[in-house]
Amino acid sequence: MNTSVNVRDVVLAGGKQTLAWRSKTAINGDELRAQVLLLARALARLDAHSIALWLPDSYDFLAAFLALALAGKRIVLPHTLQAGASVQMAEHFDALLAYEPQPALTCPQYSPSELMARGLLEPEREYSCHNPVAITLFTSGSTGAPQPVHKTLQELEAEVAVLAHDFPSVGASPVIASVSHHHIYGLLHVLLWPLYRGAPFVVEPVQFPEDLIEQLSRYGPAVWVASPTHLARIPQSTVFVASAPLLLEVFSSGGLLSERAAAGLTAKLARSPVEVLGSTETGGVAWRRQSDSPRWRALHEVELAQSARGCLLVRSGHLNLPDAFEMGDKIAMLDGHGFELLGRVDTVVKVEGKRLSLTELEARLSESPLIDQARAAVVRGRRDEVGVVATLTEAGAQALERSGKHKLNTQLRHYLSGFFDRPLIPRRWRYLEHMPSNAQGKVLMADIVRCLEERHS
Repeated sequence: MNTSVNVRDVVLAGGKQTLAWRSKTAINGDELRAQVLLLARALARLDAHSIALWLPDSYDFLAAFLALALAGKRIVLPHTLQAGASVQMAEHFDALLAYEPQPALTCPQYSPSELMARGLLEPEREYSCHNPVAITLFTSGSTGAPQPVHKTLQELEAEVAVLAHDFPSVGASPVIASVSHHHIYGLLHVLLWPLYRGAPFVVEPVQFPEDLIEQLSRYGPAVWVASPTHLARIPQSTVFVASAPLLLEVFSSGGLLSERAAAGLTAKLARSPVEVLGSTETGGVAWRRQSDSPRWRALHEVELAQSARGCLLVRSGHLNLPDAFEMGDKIAMLDGHGFELLGRVDTVVKVEGKRLSLTELEARLSESPLIDQARAAVVRGRRDEVGVVATLTEAGAQALERSGKHKLNTQLRHYLSGFFDRPLIPRRWRYLEHMPSNAQGKVLMADIVRCLEERHS
């Protein structure tokens, strides 16, 4: 695995260039370097080898991440610190770096301010920028139970090199983020790639249209790193159009951007966002811009093929495995340069002895003029029932208000009867203003099932 990217070299070089904006205050390379070195001196003295990092402030997170790398520690990145999940992940780390103590955990715990105070008492030392650094991330999977994924800093740096090769036009433009840096997508696109290319990132996250507009007016033209959940919601604001010209580029990952959302953004931005397909295990593997083509194309130095099950097979320089990795996405290989996604292989379920593709059901609903987004699941019980959580189009919302939920349910069930056998047609319906999503903007199956179990129909 060869890469010219070394983020430890970048931070130790320092400099006066602004690397982050926090509370409208610029933070430069020299300030980041000083904070990283203080933390690294203290971390190097700890007996703990595997240290979990949970800091919601993205600048503090970056400083601690780099300090852990310099100190030669294994970096463990929980995707949440909720009590139940953190206890499940605790076997993978022997210390925690967080702002506040976590009562559910029994390991030693440290805050950034405590470690920086300790670092002031430690002598300066030399650090290697080339020693391997192990990183453990977690994926929630379809059930929500955390599953460890082991990678290295060198693999992440190799992916940064790929992003720099494929998307050079973003340059040093500031980065505005709506996704969490605790996930590989946010870690790469919001922190490590901008650090490498000298692009400042804005620490405060964007969750509402007003946040985006304020940050674009202050820091734009800028790059917006978002998810399909954010891109289906925020651009609907009437004030979004005025700020749209200040968006140099938009990235999306964590799910598929619907054709309707892509078309709406194309109308406002003159082109749709760059969607990146990947996973915690593989990192990024392919990308597309729907205003150009619905096909996906491989990222630089990524080799794609089709497995015997019809799924996507991946080899890449930032996936350091001896064999190709089989993803859970079914594909149609079109040629050497592109493919189409056919849905997840694990979305085929059995209901009353009949096979149902939840992906197909969701796609059929999204074709309806009443449904904007739809996620389907099977609620297991004395009788298995298919359920749907959906957001409505303007026409759908008007139909719900005019005729009520029961009539809307009946109308959609009648529509689906043209495609599916009666036992496969949803019996439970939940209509929400926004899809339930995690900090990454990703819609998890466990949340969909939980929503449907709170039965209101």
